[in-house]
This record gives sequence, C-alpha cells and structure tokens, in this order.
Amino acid sequence: MDTKEVFENFAADFERTIEDDDWTRLEKYFADDATYIDVGEQKGKLKGPTNIINHLKESVENTDRKFGSRTLIALTEPRVEGNRLNRKWRAVYTLTGVPDLVVEGEARYLIEDDLIKEVEQELPPESGQIYEQWMNENGDKLYA
Repeated sequence: MDTKEVFENFAADFERTIEDDDWTRLEKYFADDATYIDVGEQKGKLKGPTNIINHLKESVENTDRKFGSRTLIALTEPRVEGNRLNRKWRAVYTLTGVPDLVVEGEARYLIEDDLIKEVEQELPPESGQIYEQWMNENGDKLYA
C-alpha cells in the first residue's frame, strides 16, 4: 500500500470505531514503536499502539461522545511527501441549544512498511482559544 492508502484506511476504520466502539480494529495500523504527539499539550509523547489507542478512545469519550454529533471535514487533501502525510481538518461538534463548537487542526503521519510510525496532532492557538471559550460558556451543558 502507499502512504495515502494506509492513511485513508486508518481514517475510515477510525470513523467505524467511533460508531461501534471496537478499538481493537485500529491495532493493525500502528508499528510496535509508534509514537503520538499532541503538539502544544503538556502530555508529552505517547509510545506504543496500546497507549495511542487508549488516548484516542479517551479523547472520543471526553469530547465526541459528549456532543450530539461530530462532523469531521478535510480542509485539504492529504499531502504526501515520501512516507510523510499531512492534512488540515475541521471538526464541528453540535449540541442542541448551544452554538456549534468548531475547531481546526493539522494531522501529520509518518508511515513505514504500511504501518503508522508517528502521529502528530496540532491545534493552532486560535482553535485552543475557541475550545476553551466554548467550554467556559457552554461546557456545563455537556453534562446536563
């Protein structure tokens, strides 16, 4: 498979996983020594498929599942340079009775031997500010 195909298969399976909660489906995509970095967060670097998948699951539980719906929009086509791929995205979270939460970011992948070796997710500062402001104004409604 080429880099783009590995990414597209992973992305499609991630969306299926959000629907049916079968997180084991994602294990086949990660190298044993894969790393995951949320650029700008203080969590540092996660290492290994189990830690990465647990982080993704926790993120979905703490954000996506709290809203009525989440729509992920590709702002750019995946750009491939060798075995590196990046794409800018927008996530729109909806909840009845409050304005949508809209954040944008960029995902960067290193893919080797048809496996994800590294993932970097980065929210620009303005998206972080939008998220914090939305949570300050509306976050209590996520638990109502």
